[in-house]
Amino acid sequence: SELLSAIDLLSVSNLLNYFGRQDAVDNVRVHPILFQKGTTKVALYGMGSMRDERLNRMWQGKKVRFLRPEQDMNGGARNRGGDEDDDEEEESRDWFNIFTLHQNRDLGRGSKNCVHESMIPEWMDLVVWGHEHECNIEPAESLVGTFR
Repeated sequence: SELLSAIDLLSVSNLLNYFGRQDAVDNVRVHPILFQKGTTKVALYGMGSMRDERLNRMWQGKKVRFLRPEQDMNGGARNRGGDEDDDEEEESRDWFNIFTLHQNRDLGRGSKNCVHESMIPEWMDLVVWGHEHECNIEPAESLVGTFR
């Protein structure tokens, strides 16, 4: 049987948009929600909470993949089936990529009990950590320096 949480019930009732949930525990594919107004394009990626050790092991085993937006002929966008490894650099520069995740950050918790910043794709422009116990309301530059 499938486990349900209160957030699942709110989602199926159409009271909130619950994105970032992963149904597969051995292969994670993160699909963006695409927003476009005029020339502004935002790709919002989300990852809900998973056991830190499992997610860390999947990331090390290259089983976490991010799907990138694809341009269509009319200038709009849609999710394309390609992975982060595809060479679509010019296309991807059009998008401001935001990644929200609900996981422990590497702050001395051990090498397997967290998500390391180096695991997150370098093409992400902004990362929002949602499982912080400290109240950090000011943005901070990445420890590895690849995104801000």
